[in-house]
Amino acid sequence: KRGPAAVVGGSYESDMPGFDGVLTDAEIVAVLSYIKSTWPASIRARHDDLNQRAQADGK
Repeated sequence: KRGPAAVVGGSYESDMPGFDGVLTDAEIVAVLSYIKSTWPASIRARHDDLNQRAQADGK
């Protein structure tokens, strides 16, 4: 949400700006939830499995 430059350093150039302060965390979750709801069930299931494994690994 802060843009790539905040992650890799200020010299990183990107056409995609950060959106910190434009959307609240709740709005970001809502947008991502909507996008995920449009995925086929098989992809959602695979994504959920990956998330569960990452959480179990402490990531």
